[in-house]
Amino acid sequence: MGMTVAVANQKGGVGKTLTTANLVRAAAGEGLRVLAVDADAQANLTATLAPEYQGAGLEHSLATVLGSGDRLDAAIVASEWAGVDVVPAGGEDLADAQQTLVIQKAGRELRLRRALASVAARYDLVVLDCPPSLDQLTINALSAADALVIVTDPGQYALNGLDRLLDTIDIVREYTNPALVIAGTIINGYAYTRRMDRWCADIRSAAAALGIAVLDPPIHRLTWIAEAQEAGVGLDQWPDPKAAALHEMYVDKLRAVLATAGERTR
Repeated sequence: MGMTVAVANQKGGVGKTLTTANLVRAAAGEGLRVLAVDADAQANLTATLAPEYQGAGLEHSLATVLGSGDRLDAAIVASEWAGVDVVPAGGEDLADAQQTLVIQKAGRELRLRRALASVAARYDLVVLDCPPSLDQLTINALSAADALVIVTDPGQYALNGLDRLLDTIDIVREYTNPALVIAGTIINGYAYTRRMDRWCADIRSAAAALGIAVLDPPIHRLTWIAEAQEAGVGLDQWPDPKAAALHEMYVDKLRAVLATAGERTR
């Protein structure tokens, strides 16, 4: 059985899905069998990896798995990247499924964990792209994960978002997943300014106080990173000469995540 890693932050616009896609690409390049699960109703990860499945109204998707108990293996589709399968979000149907989870009671937090158990033997790594909110979809993902990667940006409100996410992690550890490991924090959207350097220092200081690793160096704010994601192309294939080096940076971060999670879950 492989490892399940959730990528999360309740604050939107920090590059969470971009990070997820590049970690998935790094894992596939390392020869791992990867399942990418899009748990965000915006379906941006689906748009990157399997664009023909990005809308609502799909017969099978994460929305049908969580909302009506559909089998997860029926929702898995091949991505455009070798070695990577996808569970598409289901678009707005996933938002409806989230509301269904809200009104349910016993076992609602564990639906995704139970669904993943049925396919876990087929993959070395499952990566869960969480929504930018602390709702039942995020709680399901954290309850199913072995490890969590927190994505943040060097912004004024980064620490506020981190505090709220940590509160949710504490609740998940207490009630549904006591073994959940925070494998590290990735700082995304960095630029060379004194203000951002100060914010990065604040994030590192806060993370150190909490015993959370910051997976340095930060990812720089570069337009072609998002352009590659929108085109569904890995950084290792992007024509900019700096892209291959950035891909290797994501490989290093993936290795650090898997090493940290592996050590703490033994």
